[in-house]
Amino acid sequence: MASAQTTLHTRSTLVVVPTLVQTQSKELVFTLTADDFTLTDDGVPQKVTLEEESKRSLSLVVLVQTGGDARGQFPSYEKLETMLVSLLGAAPNEASIVNFDSRPEGASPFTSDIAQWRDAINHPDVGDKGAAIFDSVAYALELLKDRPAGNRRAILLISQEHDAGSKTSMKEIVRDLGETNTAIYSVTFSAEKTAARQAFKDPAHLNPPLHVGDGDYQAYFNLSEPLRLILGAMQKNTSAEVATLSGGEWSSFDNAGELAEDLGVLTNHVRNSYVLSFYPTSADPGLHTIKVRLTHHPEMIVSARGTYWASGP
Repeated sequence: MASAQTTLHTRSTLVVVPTLVQTQSKELVFTLTADDFTLTDDGVPQKVTLEEESKRSLSLVVLVQTGGDARGQFPSYEKLETMLVSLLGAAPNEASIVNFDSRPEGASPFTSDIAQWRDAINHPDVGDKGAAIFDSVAYALELLKDRPAGNRRAILLISQEHDAGSKTSMKEIVRDLGETNTAIYSVTFSAEKTAARQAFKDPAHLNPPLHVGDGDYQAYFNLSEPLRLILGAMQKNTSAEVATLSGGEWSSFDNAGELAEDLGVLTNHVRNSYVLSFYPTSADPGLHTIKVRLTHHPEMIVSARGTYWASGP
C-alpha cells in the first residue's frame, strides 16, 4: 500500500534593499562586503546577501510631468533623452516613458533604446492643469509588476514638489512600493517659482476690474498670486517624501543645467549602490521597518529604504 504524501507549501519573499554608502564628504564607498552591513527587520537582525548590481537588469519607469506649471520647465527637458540614455545604461536594462498631468498618459513600451522616443521626451505636448503625482506613481508601479521577477525596479519622477489632484493615497503608495521592491528617484522643480517666471514670458493680459468706492479700476496685478506662492511654499514636498520612503533619493532643479547635474549624480549613485537582499524571518503581514547600518564604520553615511510591506498568506 503506497503511503500518502503531504506537500508542504511555503512562501518566502525576497526583500531587496539598494543601499548607498558615502563618506562625510559625500564620496562614494566601493570596498564593503556583506559582513560590513547589519540589517534589522522590526528590530530583528537578518541574514544579508550582497548581490552584484550588474547581475540584475533594471526596469525603469520615467514619469515626466507635462501638466500644471510644468510647461514653464519644458526648456529644461530639451536634452532629457540624452540624460536618460546615460542613466539607463546598456541592454538588457529597459525603460518606459510616461507623461502625466491630471492623469498618466499611455506608456511607451519597455525598451532598451529610448532614443526612439526622443521627440516625445524632449518636446512633450502641454498637458492640462493637473499634476497627479500619486496616481502616476501607482500607474508606474502597475507597469513594473509585469516585469521579470529578477529585475531591479525603479521610478524616475520628474515633477513639481506637490501633488495636485490624485485619488491615490500615500498609504496605498507605501504598500505598493514595499510589495514590489521599487525605489523612487525624484527630481523636482518649484511650481510656484516656475509659474512666476512663466508669467513674465506670457503675453500681458489684464485682470478683472476692481470696484473701489464709486468707480471701477483696472487691476494690472493679480493679488492672488503672492498668496499662492506663500501657500505653496508651506506644503510638504510630497515628491521628495515618497522617494525617501522608498529608499531612493531626491533633488531639485530650476533649469536645464541643474537638471543635467542632478541626473548625472543620480546616474552615478544608481550604478554604484550596494544591493542587499534578505528573506524575512518574520511572516507577519503589513508594514515592516528596516534599518541598515555599518558594523565597523559608524562615521559613514548609509542611505537605504526604511520599510517594506509584507502581504498576508
